[in-house]
Amino acid sequence: MRKPITIGGDTIKTLALLSTAVMLLLTSASPTLAQGISQANQVWSAEVIRPRGQPIIPLFDGWYPNEDGSSTICFGFFNMNSEQTLDIPLGKDNYIETDYPGLDLSEALIPTHFDPLPPAYRHVFCAYSINVPADFNTSYRITWHLTANSQTLSVPGKVIPAYVLDEPRSNGRGDIAPLVTLTGDGESVRGRTGIHHPGQILSTVSEPVSLGAHIEHSDDIVWVGWAQHNGPGTVTFDKKEYETKSGERTEVQARFSKPGNYVVRMQTIDDIAAFEFYCCHTNAYFHISVEE
Repeated sequence: MRKPITIGGDTIKTLALLSTAVMLLLTSASPTLAQGISQANQVWSAEVIRPRGQPIIPLFDGWYPNEDGSSTICFGFFNMNSEQTLDIPLGKDNYIETDYPGLDLSEALIPTHFDPLPPAYRHVFCAYSINVPADFNTSYRITWHLTANSQTLSVPGKVIPAYVLDEPRSNGRGDIAPLVTLTGDGESVRGRTGIHHPGQILSTVSEPVSLGAHIEHSDDIVWVGWAQHNGPGTVTFDKKEYETKSGERTEVQARFSKPGNYVVRMQTIDDIAAFEFYCCHTNAYFHISVEE
């Protein structure tokens, strides 16, 4: 007889996220598939998170309107492996497509590197975003297809009212995304669309390079997380997730295992628990060219 599973608060949060993610995937499939699994046969268990061998769930995190009438759709992901890191190059196992005529998706910053399940916040929220024109209505979609450990999952991103996000502030929660500046005289940005470091940063294999940002928020302390977004090798950081003082510059040392072009993603939010409310964080992207 199998032993009963003891479910604590953190596991309940995990199961809730899994339930949301998988139901989203089911409803994005054909009506026949969505209706083929009855509620009685849907069994949720903490055992679906394993050290390795599980899929990565692509997630449509929502959308938000822009002042010029366009909208921005953002995607995140959930790595169901607690130890396995996966690199999935762009191509047949990792791509997006749309039914909106003429929309250029070639510049979309799709992640190809997926770290193991983060123990504190599970879901990597709004890792990348795509801007769509004003007439991208509820009839259109952008679909992300992702195959990991021989399991293919897809999720559509749509501009539908139920998934609108507060951006970059939530008046209901009284919260706002941190303000991020990457260079001394550069622009300052809040929110998920994020900010890109101007120009490429140069580095060499195995040599540390400093990556940093000035972060401001009304709270005294903010959370900062660094991750490899894409690239041919492995990026290691002297510190990956930590809290720092608002109003100051924070820096990490990054090392690259192979030559090539990389993108490093920084996310910052006032309190890591606020991720669960889908507001309010800021993304920053660093483009690094690494030589032998």
